[in-house]
Amino acid sequence: MASDLSIALSQLHRLLVQLAEAEAAFADGPQSIAVAEKQVTQAEQKIEEQKAAIKQTRKTADELNLKLKTKEAELKKVQGQLNTATSNKEFDIFKGQIASIGSERAELENAAFEAMEEIDATQAKLKELEAELKSRRQAVQTLRADVDASRPGLETTLEDLKTQIAVAEKVIPPGEGLSAYRRLRIANGPGALAGIEDDFCDGCNCRVTNQDLVRIRTGEFLRCRECNRGLYVV
Repeated sequence: MASDLSIALSQLHRLLVQLAEAEAAFADGPQSIAVAEKQVTQAEQKIEEQKAAIKQTRKTADELNLKLKTKEAELKKVQGQLNTATSNKEFDIFKGQIASIGSERAELENAAFEAMEEIDATQAKLKELEAELKSRRQAVQTLRADVDASRPGLETTLEDLKTQIAVAEKVIPPGEGLSAYRRLRIANGPGALAGIEDDFCDGCNCRVTNQDLVRIRTGEFLRCRECNRGLYVV
């Protein structure tokens, strides 16, 4: 049968666990907001990158259209020369030039068409990214509102738990045991205490000696010889 001290330590351990959970919930709000804000920043960066891609694609399309106009002017010039050819040799030369220029013009037309299609695609992608940014900004606003709404309740819970813990800790006798408990609590929170199940410490899974078990069951405050946690019988 568990001693009064073990029962009290078990209750203290439960309070410490609840405090750790409440502190985690309290910290989770700002952390979640920070993550959401980072996602907004990343979405904004993607939009800037997409705008730069659109600008570059337009520049490429403009350059191709300029080359295409130049090539068309060159083609018209050679076609005019073809009409003034004075010999079969000249005629054949101009015909060859026209064929070559025509082939180059066709390649430029295809490249310019692909560039225009790329502009359409990048603009459509920009709209998607802008919609995503709007959604993420709204999510941040909603999250902030939820965190602000839950904060007072969490603060009250934290204060209540701290008050209960301060009272519950009085069952630990003053001395080295209490000092060790306080050090462990600062380092590990609820890990300052551990229950005993089937003669093993829940904290480190090491067996508790029979002598220590007897002393704990009779109401003495002892710490695990391996992990230094304050022990109680479950």
